[in-house]
Amino acid sequence: MSARAAICGGDDLRAAAALLGLEPCDGARPDVVLVDLRDASACIAAAALESSIPRVAIAGESERALAAALGYDASSIASTCEPAALGPLVVGALPRIPRHATRVVVVTGVRGGVGRTLLVANLARRLASRLGVAAVDATGTGALGWWLECAPRTWSELEGLTDELTAEHLAVVAAESAGVRVIGGAPVAPTRALAESTVRAAGSLAELVLVDAPVLADERALALGSLAERVLVLSYDDPLSLATLDASDVPSEAWVIASQARAARIGERAAFRALPRDEAAVGAALSGRRAAGGALGRAYDELAELVALDAS
Repeated sequence: MSARAAICGGDDLRAAAALLGLEPCDGARPDVVLVDLRDASACIAAAALESSIPRVAIAGESERALAAALGYDASSIASTCEPAALGPLVVGALPRIPRHATRVVVVTGVRGGVGRTLLVANLARRLASRLGVAAVDATGTGALGWWLECAPRTWSELEGLTDELTAEHLAVVAAESAGVRVIGGAPVAPTRALAESTVRAAGSLAELVLVDAPVLADERALALGSLAERVLVLSYDDPLSLATLDASDVPSEAWVIASQARAARIGERAAFRALPRDEAAVGAALSGRRAAGGALGRAYDELAELVALDAS
């Protein structure tokens, strides 16, 4: 989602706005005003803007008490400039303009082992509390179900319904865990036609469909990407991955994500975001089949907020 914001605050607020995909208004009328009530100069700047423009405020305890005394809902005021705290408030403040929101997100990668399934599982867990989520494992490994603590029924049970698959069929065969409907189990992968019909039908089953797709070179990944409003492509920053990425037909609007990277770069190419190497967080998640924490978990939090904004 693209929206213009007047940013009345310091560098931390500007950084959060950038991570949330908000554009500085640069003299144009903003769609929303972000104001740090802890900063007197920021308050003065915000006061000069039209009162009809929606506000999202950040406040400490004293400012929050003052706002509550003036009748403002304290739950609509963030206590930090973290994107995870600001994102839901920004979504709630922005005017509701009809648009083609993201309904299908396909996650693929330049090769195996880049963290596709772990990303899909963590996005599903984080988004299920606010959206109806269906997660589709189009790889045939059953790994997505494992991470989400369930055992979805095998794809072979759906193969005969390829040409007539409906949301009602999926509701019967989907496993539900962590608030997510999970579709597609081991030991075989779906055909391209079945994968496509499943994703189409899942759009009527849930508000958001997350797809754990095969690698970019697989025709199913390309086909599923064409059905998605948003495609995420994970890649390592190594010569083989770079060569594969350069040779692949990556959609121009795709979010290319650097996996196990310190910076949002893949070679000379700027990446949309970076997922840090965090073996401790992955180990802890593996031991309990739960959402990842640590630095990796914070990166997942940020991506989840961006996907939520994209879907609003």
